[in-house]
Amino acid sequence: MKALAFAAAVSLTISCVAFAQDSKPTIKPNGASKQPAEAAANIDVAAIQKKIDDYTAAIKSDSSNDKNYGIRGQNYQRLGKFDLAISDLNRAIELNPKRQAYFVVRANAFATQKRYRESLADYSKALECGPVTQILLVKQGQAALQLGRVDTALAAATSACKLNQNDFEMLVLLGSAELMNGMFQDSVEHLTRAIEINPSNGGAFSIRADAYAKLGHNDLAKSDKTRAKQLGFML
Repeated sequence: MKALAFAAAVSLTISCVAFAQDSKPTIKPNGASKQPAEAAANIDVAAIQKKIDDYTAAIKSDSSNDKNYGIRGQNYQRLGKFDLAISDLNRAIELNPKRQAYFVVRANAFATQKRYRESLADYSKALECGPVTQILLVKQGQAALQLGRVDTALAAATSACKLNQNDFEMLVLLGSAELMNGMFQDSVEHLTRAIEINPSNGGAFSIRADAYAKLGHNDLAKSDKTRAKQLGFML
């Protein structure tokens, strides 16, 4: 039971660290919205709704065009209407099961809804479709970690590391997977690199604290837990 509780705690921690970018857009007073997944760009909600309306009309004219469903689904996702996005992406994939983008958008919607089993399947399918990218490997690993599939998470993170050794989310994922796999010193090393890249992320300190504790470095663990709380991270 202790092992399960520990795995759940790390899984929850990395969820807070890594899945924040897939949250629902925040509507701003001027009618625009901001979505971190789009590099914090301002999004015109009215313009997105106009696209949805246009592609709804296009679907009525041609219900066999997968792109109409795919683009409308992507725009539903941008507005945080994830059930509608998933429904459209289901249809797009039925019509064209080889297009990577459809699996990615649907996987992101599933991940936001915490439907990690479905998101893992879609990220894996997207990687099969190609091309293989670091961000997809990281997302695959994050979903796997949520499900306690440590081997899958570790493999994804290791592959992602080969593409870019200095990505924050990859390092947090890798350190978390190593922690859950008993590779405590490796975990500390990778989480330390993550903290060097982004020293304001409390989640990385929290996970490293657990790794330090496993190594018996209780003073360092306590220091990291304190820093995590100072940065506003509460598990």
